[in-house]
Amino acid sequence: MRISNKEKIMLYILGIIIIGFIYYQFVYSYQMNIIQDKMKNQNEIEQKYTEAENTINSIESKKSDLKILKAKISDESLSFYPTISEEHIILELDTLLKDSGLNGGIKFNPVISDGVEKAKDKDNKTLQKSSIQGIVDQYNNVVDGKKENNSKSEKSNLNNNVSSSNSDNDTSGDSKDKKKNTVQYVKCEVSFEGSYDELSKMLNTIGKNEKKMVVNSIKIDEDTLNSVKGTINVEIYSIPKIDDELESYLDWKLNNTYGKSVPFSTGSANGNIQANKDTGDFIASVKSSTSDLPTIMLGKADDSLRTTYIYGDSNSQENVEMILTQDGDKYYYKYKTSKGTFPANYDGIGEEFVPASQSIDLKIQSEIRVTSNDKSELKLKIVNKTDKLVNVDISGDDSADPRVTIEGDGSNISVNQK
Repeated sequence: MRISNKEKIMLYILGIIIIGFIYYQFVYSYQMNIIQDKMKNQNEIEQKYTEAENTINSIESKKSDLKILKAKISDESLSFYPTISEEHIILELDTLLKDSGLNGGIKFNPVISDGVEKAKDKDNKTLQKSSIQGIVDQYNNVVDGKKENNSKSEKSNLNNNVSSSNSDNDTSGDSKDKKKNTVQYVKCEVSFEGSYDELSKMLNTIGKNEKKMVVNSIKIDEDTLNSVKGTINVEIYSIPKIDDELESYLDWKLNNTYGKSVPFSTGSANGNIQANKDTGDFIASVKSSTSDLPTIMLGKADDSLRTTYIYGDSNSQENVEMILTQDGDKYYYKYKTSKGTFPANYDGIGEEFVPASQSIDLKIQSEIRVTSNDKSELKLKIVNKTDKLVNVDISGDDSADPRVTIEGDGSNISVNQK
């Protein structure tokens, strides 16, 4: 059989089509599937690499946030007890009685956990964990992750021991009945007998005590010319603490110093300043990034609960703005860092305050640089819209390479280096 040239060409074309189809079906498609899988794996690896890179880059920021969180918890819980330990409270109240010259005794009511914002909540008798415990546990879990397992076990055993000491008062209620913003507290009746001066001395001591004791009422049973006899109803509140303050409190011995030093305390090891009557209106501190405290802290001088404090933390210059405003005979303040503002609504005029003197005084405690890589600084811009002079006193700053820079109108701002 003879095939014409046209038929040969058609056969060639058919053969090429068949070969192309076989190649596409069994070679090209197979290779493309492999390539697509490789590209998918590449994209997944690149995504993981990007996430890991972002995580690594955010480590310093996370460390900064963790340090600020720690400072906020420590500052705002400073004036409360770390736990309700009747043995320690007995020793403390007994010391108050003896130091004031009174004779007396102490009677405790059961420890309860309740909300303190609303009076109608006081009828609830169910003992719950403090609502702040979750924040503390979250912080401790992050920190404990870097520690050895035996350290975790020791802390867990300690917490279990503390919990078991109050187990007689602990009852578990329905989760629906659990309230937000709860704290543990105990009410105690302190009976006393002595003079009016001795009673006044004890009440003044309670008022100045570093840890809050709330005197709800005083009942006078006997009242003569030279003596008085009755009972004082006292409430003592506890808030869970971080780090080792609970351990140090439970290891309490007479004449010891308990807990961590106040971040703004004169003569402390870390050289901070004290928030007392002589400090002025506002206080601030500037520290090295190697410090356990945030590099920047700023707040009202008379704020024992640290609710007006703002923080910043980085090994670089922190830009802080402080605006002081006058409206008639009233004065207002607000300030902000890269990490927060006070008040939260920064768009408003701010929070009202009464200047402690004829001027508005800001005390800034700085410190010398630790190393050549210590770059933490405060650049404070003060906007003074009042009729008062703003006195800024800076102490402890590095003379060779100062950490603190003040910006503002020099006609109503005075900066003094000490």
